[in-house]
Amino acid sequence: MTPEHYQKILHWLNAHPAAKQLVILLNHWLPAVPFVCYPVLLVLLNLQWFRLLRGGLDQTALDFMQCIARAILVPGFVFLGGTPRPYEQPGFTPLVEKETRGQSFPSRHALSAAVLAAVWLSFYPAVGGVMVAVTVAICVLRVLAGVHFPRDVIAGALLGFSLGIVGMRLL
Repeated sequence: MTPEHYQKILHWLNAHPAAKQLVILLNHWLPAVPFVCYPVLLVLLNLQWFRLLRGGLDQTALDFMQCIARAILVPGFVFLGGTPRPYEQPGFTPLVEKETRGQSFPSRHALSAAVLAAVWLSFYPAVGGVMVAVTVAICVLRVLAGVHFPRDVIAGALLGFSLGIVGMRLL
């Protein structure tokens, strides 16, 4: 995305103050959704495991304990895993002021949201679908805010989903 392309987006947002405020608000708060929901998933999985344990420590309970371990280890490994940011270009003024330099590719917000969505999909597909939608919204907002290029969020989301799905199946 060139500064000229982004200026068109910024011009439209400035002409529509409600949309601009919504983008700013969502860009700030929406990335918190996957991180707030992730502990909820872990609690739900542990409650399910405790129900299985009522019948005794059998193979089903042991297998489910491995699923819980995957739900913890897969995101952990993916999070461990720069290019310039759009606003580092001359003439580029982002909607959301940032001071971070580099570290644009891949988008860590997109990667993190996507891997957590993949973990949710493994256990609760309906909620996982909502988390996929949240991930897509985060990706769009990061571009609209001027803090990432489209390639950054696409790569982050694809990498997060891929590693999440593969990790949940292999570990």
